[in-house]
Amino acid sequence: MLRFLHVNVASGEARVVEAGMPGVLGPVDYGVKVHLDAGSHGSPVFSARNVVVAGCGPFAGGRVFGAHRMALVFRSPVTRGLHVSTVGGVCYRFVSAGVHGVVVEGWREEPVALVLRGSVDGSVEARVEEIGWDQLWEVWRGYQGLRGTRALAAYVLERYGQGLSRAGALVVGPAAARTIMAGVFSFNVERGRPGGVVDSASRGGAGSVLLQGHGVAAIVYGGEYDPSRDNPRLRDARLLDEVSRRVLGKSYAEAVERATAKYRYDPRLGSGGTFGVNYLHYRDLLPFFGFNTVYLSKAARSSLVDRVLEELWKPVQREVFEKPGPRPWRTCGEPCPAVCKKLWRGVKIDYEPSNALGPFSGVLRAEDMAGLVELADELGIDAIEAGHIVAWLFDLLQRGMLSPGELGLSERPVFDPTVYRAERDSRANAEAARAILEGLVEHRGWLLTLVARRGLRAAAHALNLRYSGRVYMYRTGYQDVAVYSAYGERGYMTPNLYWSPGLVAPVPVPGRYWTVYSPSFASPEELAEAVLDRMIAEYLVDNAGLCRFHRRWAEQLLQHLYHELLGLDVNLRSHALETLRAIARYQLQAGAEPRPWESRKTIDMVAGIAVELGDRDWGPRMASDPVAAREWWERFREKLWSLLGLGGDQQGGST
Repeated sequence: MLRFLHVNVASGEARVVEAGMPGVLGPVDYGVKVHLDAGSHGSPVFSARNVVVAGCGPFAGGRVFGAHRMALVFRSPVTRGLHVSTVGGVCYRFVSAGVHGVVVEGWREEPVALVLRGSVDGSVEARVEEIGWDQLWEVWRGYQGLRGTRALAAYVLERYGQGLSRAGALVVGPAAARTIMAGVFSFNVERGRPGGVVDSASRGGAGSVLLQGHGVAAIVYGGEYDPSRDNPRLRDARLLDEVSRRVLGKSYAEAVERATAKYRYDPRLGSGGTFGVNYLHYRDLLPFFGFNTVYLSKAARSSLVDRVLEELWKPVQREVFEKPGPRPWRTCGEPCPAVCKKLWRGVKIDYEPSNALGPFSGVLRAEDMAGLVELADELGIDAIEAGHIVAWLFDLLQRGMLSPGELGLSERPVFDPTVYRAERDSRANAEAARAILEGLVEHRGWLLTLVARRGLRAAAHALNLRYSGRVYMYRTGYQDVAVYSAYGERGYMTPNLYWSPGLVAPVPVPGRYWTVYSPSFASPEELAEAVLDRMIAEYLVDNAGLCRFHRRWAEQLLQHLYHELLGLDVNLRSHALETLRAIARYQLQAGAEPRPWESRKTIDMVAGIAVELGDRDWGPRMASDPVAAREWWERFREKLWSLLGLGGDQQGGST
C-alpha cells in the first residue's frame, strides 16, 4: 500500500490517500491516475487542476540501492502533455515524513512553502507557510552568501527545518517565476544546510508548474517515520543477496558494483561518471555546436572531439580522477556504491548539462562551461533546454538571421567549428550565453521574453512571421536551425544530447530516456519495437523509484523484488503497457499528440546518423527528400502506437 498526502495550498487542508497495489505500483502510476481523475487535460497548463504529484517508490526506506529517486508527474508547459521527471536521493529523507509522496493541489497568489512532518506512528502533519513574492526574490538574489535555488534551500531549511529530523527540501529558482522550462531542485543536506551536490527534475518544466500553477516555491520534509517498521523485508540484506544469487548468479553487492562501474570508475577508461566516460566512449558521435557537427566529415568531427577532450575533459579528469588525495566523488544523498556525482571545483559535472552549456553551445573550456552549469542551477532552469536555446540563437546569429542587438548582445559569438579557437572564443561565447540565460529569466527584450514564456518552437514561428524577408533571403525558416520534436499545435521537446533518431521519434513522453538513445539507426518498424521495450523498462525503473544508473541489475531483479519484498505477483510488462497506453491516450486528449518533424536540422540529424552507420536506403533518401523523412516518421508512429493499442487513434483534442 502506497500513501500519498494531498495538500490544498489554498485552504491548507490535507488528507492521506492510500493507493492499493498492484493497481498502483509506484508514483508514476499514481500521478497518471490523479491526472486522469482530475481531467487536467482540459484545463490550462498553469491551472490549479494541473496537480503536481511528487512521490517515492515502494522500496524507499530499505536496503535496495538506488531506490530513493523521486518521480514528479505533471502536465508539461513545454510539451503540453503529461510528463514524468525524476530527481535523485530525495526519498532517502522524504520517507521519514510518513508518506510515499505529496500531491500539490490548489493555488496561492503569494508563494508558499509546504512543510511536512512525519511521526513514528506514520501520521503526518502538513503546514502551508507563506513566503511572499518580495521575500522570495530577496532570497533568490542572495542569502548567506548563496544565490538562487541554493539560497532558497538554505532559507527554508533554516526557517522551517529546525527541529525536523532528517530534514530535506525541494525548491525552485527564479526561472520558475519567469519561464516554462524550470526544474525542481534538491541538495544533499550537510549539518542542516544545502551541501555541494545538486540534483533536479528539470525536463518538462515541473518547477514552472509548481510555482506558476500552485504558488509553491519549496517543499520541506522530514520526521521520524521508518517504513521498514511495517515491512521488515525492505531492510533484509540477506534476502536481497539470496534473490540476487538465485537470479543473477552473484551476490547483490557484486551485481550492483558491476552494473554501476561506469558511473563510479571504469578502470578500462581511467575515468567515471557520465562526463568522464561519454566523451571517451561516443567521441565524434556526440553533438556539438547545436548539432551542426552532423554536417561535418568524420575526420573533421574527430579533430573537433580531440579539441574538446583537451580543453574540456582533461582539466576535469586531472582534478577529479588523477590528483592525489580525497576523491571529490559524492552520491545524490542516499548511501550508494555508484558515487556518481563528480565535483570539479565545487561544481557537479554530469555529461548532459556540461555538454549542453559547453561544446553544444560553443563553449569548450572547462572553467567557462562550469560557470554556466552553476548559473543554470542557480536560476533553476533545465540545463539541456537552456543549451538548446543558446545554441539555436547562436546559430541564427552566425548565419546572419539575427543581429546581436536583437538579443541585447554587443558582439556576434563564433559558432562555426571550422574557424573556432577555444582560447579566443570560449570565454566570449560563455559571456554571451550567460547574458541569454539571465535575459530569459529577466525578460530582456521581446524575443527572450517570448522564448521564456512560450518556448523555442513558438518563438521560431513568431520569427518566421516577423522576419519573413530574412526567411526568403536565406531560404531557411527559423525553426530549421533547431532540433526538436513537435507535439500538438504548441508543444515541443528538444532532445537529450545524443545523436539518435530515438530522441526525436514520435514517442508519448519525450525528453526522457523512455526510448532508444544510442547512436543507431534502423527501419521505423524495427526501431519502434526496440523503443517500446526500452520505454517499458525505463518506466518500470522510474515507477519503482529506482535510479536508472542501476538499471543493469534492477531490470533483471525488479519482478523478483516486487514478489519477495512486497509479496506481489504482477506481470510488470502488462502493467507497464496499461500505464503507457493511458499516458498516450491522455496526450491525445490534451492535444499533445506527436506531429511530423518541422525542422530541417532535425531531419538532417536523423539522416546523418543513418548515412554515418552505412544505411543505404533511408539515409540518402531522407537527406535529399523531406517526403522520405515524413514516411519514416509516419511508419514509426503507426507501428509504436499500434503496439500500444492505439494504432487508429492519432487525433488530439484542444489545449
